[in-house]
Amino acid sequence: MKLNRAILTGASVMIKAFMEPDSSELNNEEMIQARVAESSGIGSFNETDFIMFNGVEKVRPFADMLRNADDALEDSIHGEPDFDLEIHWKGGVMAQYQLWLGQKQQPSYLMDVTHLHLIYRVSADMTNRLIQVLGVDE
Repeated sequence: MKLNRAILTGASVMIKAFMEPDSSELNNEEMIQARVAESSGIGSFNETDFIMFNGVEKVRPFADMLRNADDALEDSIHGEPDFDLEIHWKGGVMAQYQLWLGQKQQPSYLMDVTHLHLIYRVSADMTNRLIQVLGVDE
Protein backbone atom coordinates (compact mmCIF):
# COMPACT_ATOMS: atom_id res chain seq x y z
CA MET A 1 0.00 0.00 0.00
CA LYS A 2 2.77 2.46 0.93
CA LEU A 3 4.70 1.58 -2.23
CA ASN A 4 1.63 2.22 -4.42
CA ARG A 5 1.04 5.59 -2.73
CA ALA A 6 4.70 6.55 -3.23
CA ILE A 7 4.53 5.60 -6.91
CA LEU A 8 1.31 7.58 -7.41
CA THR A 9 2.76 10.61 -5.60
CA GLY A 10 5.92 10.47 -7.73
CA ALA A 11 3.91 10.11 -10.93
CA SER A 12 1.68 13.00 -9.92
CA VAL A 13 4.68 15.29 -9.37
CA MET A 14 6.18 14.34 -12.74
CA ILE A 15 2.91 14.89 -14.62
CA LYS A 16 2.37 18.25 -12.90
CA ALA A 17 5.89 19.38 -13.86
CA PHE A 18 5.24 18.59 -17.53
CA MET A 19 1.79 20.18 -17.59
CA GLU A 20 2.62 23.44 -15.82
CA PRO A 21 4.49 26.15 -17.74
CA ASP A 22 7.86 27.24 -16.41
CA SER A 23 8.07 30.63 -14.70
CA SER A 24 9.41 32.52 -17.73
CA GLU A 25 6.59 31.19 -19.91
CA LEU A 26 4.09 32.12 -17.21
CA ASN A 27 5.53 35.64 -17.03
CA ASN A 28 5.17 36.06 -20.79
CA GLU A 29 1.53 35.00 -20.55
CA GLU A 30 0.93 37.55 -17.80
CA MET A 31 2.41 40.43 -19.77
CA ILE A 32 -0.02 43.33 -19.57
CA GLN A 33 1.70 46.15 -21.43
CA ALA A 34 4.47 46.87 -23.90
CA ARG A 35 5.77 50.38 -24.48
CA VAL A 36 7.79 50.95 -27.62
CA ALA A 37 9.81 54.05 -28.49
CA GLU A 38 12.38 54.98 -31.08
CA SER A 39 15.68 54.28 -29.37
CA SER A 40 17.85 57.02 -27.92
CA GLY A 41 20.88 54.76 -28.39
CA ILE A 42 22.88 52.31 -26.31
CA GLY A 43 23.27 53.48 -22.75
CA SER A 44 20.14 55.64 -22.77
CA PHE A 45 16.47 54.80 -22.81
CA ASN A 46 13.64 56.79 -24.38
CA GLU A 47 10.92 56.86 -21.73
CA THR A 48 8.79 59.64 -23.15
CA ASP A 49 7.83 59.25 -26.81
CA PHE A 50 6.39 55.75 -26.76
CA ILE A 51 3.47 53.84 -28.18
CA MET A 52 1.60 51.64 -25.69
CA PHE A 53 0.31 48.18 -26.48
CA ASN A 54 -2.26 46.99 -23.90
CA GLY A 55 -4.25 43.79 -23.60
CA VAL A 56 -3.52 40.18 -24.39
CA GLU A 57 -3.81 40.38 -28.17
CA LYS A 58 -1.75 43.58 -28.45
CA VAL A 59 1.12 42.35 -26.25
CA ARG A 60 1.18 38.79 -27.63
CA PRO A 61 3.84 39.53 -30.30
CA PHE A 62 6.16 40.88 -27.61
CA ALA A 63 5.53 37.90 -25.32
CA ASP A 64 6.18 35.56 -28.26
CA MET A 65 9.36 37.48 -29.09
CA LEU A 66 10.71 37.00 -25.55
CA ARG A 67 9.58 33.39 -25.33
CA ASN A 68 11.22 32.42 -28.62
CA ALA A 69 14.41 34.51 -28.50
CA ASP A 70 17.64 32.48 -28.56
CA ASP A 71 21.03 33.37 -27.17
CA ALA A 72 22.93 34.97 -30.02
CA LEU A 73 26.33 33.67 -31.03
CA GLU A 74 27.66 37.19 -31.48
CA ASP A 75 29.18 38.73 -28.38
CA SER A 76 28.26 42.27 -29.45
CA ILE A 77 25.92 44.16 -31.73
CA HIS A 78 27.12 46.87 -34.05
CA GLY A 79 25.24 50.10 -34.58
CA GLU A 80 22.53 51.68 -32.50
CA PRO A 81 19.28 49.96 -31.52
CA ASP A 82 16.13 50.86 -33.41
CA PHE A 83 13.67 50.64 -30.53
CA ASP A 84 13.52 50.80 -26.75
CA LEU A 85 10.97 48.40 -25.24
CA GLU A 86 9.54 48.57 -21.76
CA ILE A 87 7.59 45.45 -20.82
CA HIS A 88 5.17 45.27 -17.87
CA TRP A 89 3.79 42.12 -16.25
CA LYS A 90 1.10 41.55 -13.64
CA GLY A 91 2.38 42.21 -10.14
CA GLY A 92 4.33 45.33 -11.11
CA VAL A 93 7.32 43.58 -12.70
CA MET A 94 8.97 45.63 -15.45
CA ALA A 95 11.91 45.07 -17.79
CA GLN A 96 13.56 47.22 -20.44
CA TYR A 97 15.05 45.97 -23.70
CA GLN A 98 16.67 47.44 -26.76
CA LEU A 99 15.75 46.01 -30.15
CA TRP A 100 17.76 45.98 -33.35
CA LEU A 101 14.94 45.28 -35.79
CA GLY A 102 16.06 43.30 -38.81
CA GLN A 103 14.69 43.59 -42.31
CA LYS A 104 12.03 41.20 -43.57
CA GLN A 105 13.21 37.58 -43.57
CA GLN A 106 16.22 38.54 -41.39
CA PRO A 107 16.74 38.00 -37.66
CA SER A 108 16.51 40.83 -35.14
CA TYR A 109 18.52 41.22 -31.94
CA LEU A 110 17.36 42.01 -28.44
CA MET A 111 19.31 43.14 -25.38
CA ASP A 112 18.11 43.46 -21.78
CA VAL A 113 19.37 46.88 -20.66
CA THR A 114 20.35 45.53 -17.23
CA HIS A 115 22.50 42.78 -18.78
CA LEU A 116 24.29 44.39 -21.71
CA HIS A 117 26.42 41.30 -22.33
CA LEU A 118 23.35 39.13 -23.05
CA ILE A 119 22.24 39.47 -26.67
CA TYR A 120 19.34 37.43 -27.99
CA ARG A 121 18.49 36.53 -31.58
CA VAL A 122 14.89 36.90 -32.69
CA SER A 123 13.86 34.69 -35.63
CA ALA A 124 13.18 36.03 -39.12
CA ASP A 125 9.51 35.02 -38.78
CA MET A 126 9.23 37.01 -35.54
CA THR A 127 11.00 39.95 -37.22
CA ASN A 128 8.35 39.91 -39.96
CA ARG A 129 5.63 39.95 -37.32
CA LEU A 130 7.28 42.81 -35.39
CA ILE A 131 7.66 44.86 -38.59
CA GLN A 132 3.92 44.50 -39.12
CA VAL A 133 2.96 45.22 -35.50
CA LEU A 134 5.24 48.27 -35.28
CA GLY A 135 4.11 49.57 -38.66
CA VAL A 136 7.68 49.96 -39.88
CA ASP A 137 8.13 50.79 -43.55
CA GLU A 138 11.11 49.29 -45.29
